[in-house]
Amino acid sequence: MHWVAQTKLYWEYDPKQLAWQIEETLQKMQQFLNQQTEQTDTEGVFPELIYKCYHPLDLKALYLLREFILNNIPVSPFQDLLKLALTDTLRSAAAAGTGWPYIAPRKNQEKTYKGAFVVFQNIIRQMYHDLLSMAQYQSTSEIQNVLSDSRARQGLADKQIKLALTSPPYLNNYDYADRTRLETYFWGITQSWQEITRDFRDKLMVAATTQIVRGRYNVETTLSADIQAAAPKVYNNLQSAVLRLAELRLTKGGKKSYDLLVALYFNDIFEVMRETYRVLDKGATFCLVLGDSAPYGVHIQTDQVIGQLGLGIGFSHFMYQELRRRGEKWKGNPQRHKVGLREGVVILKK
Repeated sequence: MHWVAQTKLYWEYDPKQLAWQIEETLQKMQQFLNQQTEQTDTEGVFPELIYKCYHPLDLKALYLLREFILNNIPVSPFQDLLKLALTDTLRSAAAAGTGWPYIAPRKNQEKTYKGAFVVFQNIIRQMYHDLLSMAQYQSTSEIQNVLSDSRARQGLADKQIKLALTSPPYLNNYDYADRTRLETYFWGITQSWQEITRDFRDKLMVAATTQIVRGRYNVETTLSADIQAAAPKVYNNLQSAVLRLAELRLTKGGKKSYDLLVALYFNDIFEVMRETYRVLDKGATFCLVLGDSAPYGVHIQTDQVIGQLGLGIGFSHFMYQELRRRGEKWKGNPQRHKVGLREGVVILKK
């Protein structure tokens, strides 16, 4: 994601030069595909999941485009632009169901041919028009794209920031490392689920029960003592919910660790909020777009918890602006809870 941000922050192209460069590159790519497709064998190149998601001809085209970009385009912002367009092509050209956040290889067993190169062409040309539309704006700001962990000190000075914006993981049991398998497998960043877990997944804030090794925790003591010190009432309410979920999980078939998930999620969020408070100037604003949750029917009013935690950390006040109601499409599911959920913005003022 840091690389994606870095690529999208580069606007220093000459529009005419970039248009010519894109079209010339597309012609060379077409020639390369025409010459190499028949003799190219992708067997053994990718992890198994990749083969389940594409028509064989589309996978060949994607592979050849990858090789052309890596071996024929010098390392440069233009190479990054092409790599980003190809990354975007991965889901659009897939025969499998790839709507965020899921990858469903079985959704299209026939592996419908999508024409990956045409999809790629359309995407890179659209990206060019997007850049062209931004050329009218002259930015005088300095942008620093920091690769760091927002739960820890990031090298930013105290009171340096006027506005912080984020949409953190929701407490909805999405495994964000799992959702990037298609992209990381394709680019060779990872080769297996074990590698994803070891190198990336274990370093993410906890947002899914699949991240939790239950034997590492005592459910009664997992919720942070720092939360208890900053906001005792919030701690007591959360701890009550955690213990209630610990009881409920024993009555459920999946026995999902929602109890530990709630505790670990708010432990991480609290660290993010505390570090953000440090770098915010007096009078600055911290906005968080998020939704509430009801694991096993236990309502966790995430927005209010975060607002109250903010007050405990030292923010002067908070507001909440609802954006939409959630969960309406699941009303007919007898296995789902009946708690009405919402999504909105928590606005904290320092």
